[in-house]
Amino acid sequence: MEPATSIRRLGFRRWYERKLIDAHLALVTCFLSVITLAACLEAVRFDELGWQQAALLAVVAASSWVAALSWRRYMRVLGLAERYGQRSTCPSCGAYARFEVLHAGASEIPGGPGEAGVPQFDVWMRLRCRKCGHAWRMPD
Repeated sequence: MEPATSIRRLGFRRWYERKLIDAHLALVTCFLSVITLAACLEAVRFDELGWQQAALLAVVAASSWVAALSWRRYMRVLGLAERYGQRSTCPSCGAYARFEVLHAGASEIPGGPGEAGVPQFDVWMRLRCRKCGHAWRMPD
């Protein structure tokens, strides 16, 4: 229910802006990790084994891990922002991001559990336009 709580507290525009900033910080982190990975891989010399080479390989492994996690976060957060952004316009009057959250909930996504057997949930919100009073559900 995190999106609903945050949208109630911040308003949709500020919430959306923060999600985009969060996503792009993850993208920058991924990019810097890939640069670190490439630089360390270039410096590794397999004909000389020692603690320096082992340290470089450890940095390569850590950079790979950080890059993968950062990319995953970027895609997840950007997808969430895009998904809610597509339904943030009132279908009746066309007002963008001028709504109040009436109710929020979560329903289990059909198709079984996701990673590690944990069920996946879809967070939904019932909204009302502040301009015309029309109610709709996000996402639909």
